[in-house]
Amino acid sequence: HTTTTPAGTQTAPTPPARTVRPPPAPQPSAIPTGTYTVSDGNRTCVKAVMGLQLMAQNTEQEQMEYVTVNPNVTQISGSCGMVQSELNLTFSGGFVNFIFVK
Repeated sequence: HTTTTPAGTQTAPTPPARTVRPPPAPQPSAIPTGTYTVSDGNRTCVKAVMGLQLMAQNTEQEQMEYVTVNPNVTQISGSCGMVQSELNLTFSGGFVNFIFVK
């Protein structure tokens, strides 16, 4: 079965396809900077001056979201060693442990 178009028949041009863009990702908030130190007596073995923001999966809403660590309400712990030192930060959204090896 074949279809033919009579001579002189014109078809309307097809408009270009529109690209649908996803909404922009939420922008992270300002990251406060804190100074985190671990000492052994009067000797400081770890000093970190940083702002810390993590991306985490919100399992209830099934989407990624930013978690900003507030240094004013973060608990700092750790240990100083000859070969390895640790900096442990505990905050309302969880914790992060840094291990430094010499």
